[in-house]
Amino acid sequence: MVVGIGDDSAALKYGKKYLLLKTDMLVQDVHFSLKHSTPEQIGAKAIEQNVSDIASMGGLPKYALVSLALPKNTDVDFVDGLYKGINKKSGKYKISVVGGDLSQSSKVMVGIFLAGFVENKYLALRSGAKISDLIFCSGNAGKSAVGLELLKNNKKGKSIKTHLEPECRLDLARKLVKTGINSMIDVSDGVASEIGHICQESDVGAIIYADKIPMSKNTINDAKKLNKNPIDFALYGGEDFELVFTADKSKLNQFKKYDVKVIGEIVDKKYGIKLVKGGKKLNLGRGFDHFR
Repeated sequence: MVVGIGDDSAALKYGKKYLLLKTDMLVQDVHFSLKHSTPEQIGAKAIEQNVSDIASMGGLPKYALVSLALPKNTDVDFVDGLYKGINKKSGKYKISVVGGDLSQSSKVMVGIFLAGFVENKYLALRSGAKISDLIFCSGNAGKSAVGLELLKNNKKGKSIKTHLEPECRLDLARKLVKTGINSMIDVSDGVASEIGHICQESDVGAIIYADKIPMSKNTINDAKKLNKNPIDFALYGGEDFELVFTADKSKLNQFKKYDVKVIGEIVDKKYGIKLVKGGKKLNLGRGFDHFR
């Protein structure tokens, strides 16, 4: 075993490649609501969130096992919808669904076990960040969390679609590892949480600039509808499935052609993890935690 607990996926030696193993689940009223999500959206999201973790390790997904736990009175059309979403995304990422399990439950639960592969030289870990590395974030952060809050508050906004139908950054992740990075993680629990994981595993500190974190106009506008600061959604929300990664400063020009922005720098562990906001240097809090 090369990597076990503590990264986005487990990595096992497999000839000239590493075998990547990942499992993740969606639970009704925790990860989705049947009031807002269609069965197809639930199935699609289940695949996307697992592929995102394979992507953040630099790999490509290959095989999936699907486990469903459903209430006794579940309609066949609901199951067909789930698999429509699962099959659509599996086709997109060239994943073969090779088995699974079915059980009864009081709520809907969708569990995906995903196996993939990565070439030895492209394996990306949380533990490779080095002092003076630049910290990058892809795409737009906070969009999913804003969408969720809109739904909870019965408000409308373009961010709702990004919450219900997220897309991971598999293609981008492959380009990044081929360009050369030192560490990477996907944004499933908020930018703050992911930077914390990289710092913990790499035994380093970080300085993050709030005004550098990329956010779309939709995210900013929808946050205003909620009378909340959009930066809080970016830092402490989740399920954006963007990428946070670190790389040597010499790589900066090469990354300019990609959908990524520099948001900070890796520093010595003794400086901690700080957020520069409004001219003040603050301790960077934690992101989403199911048990907190």
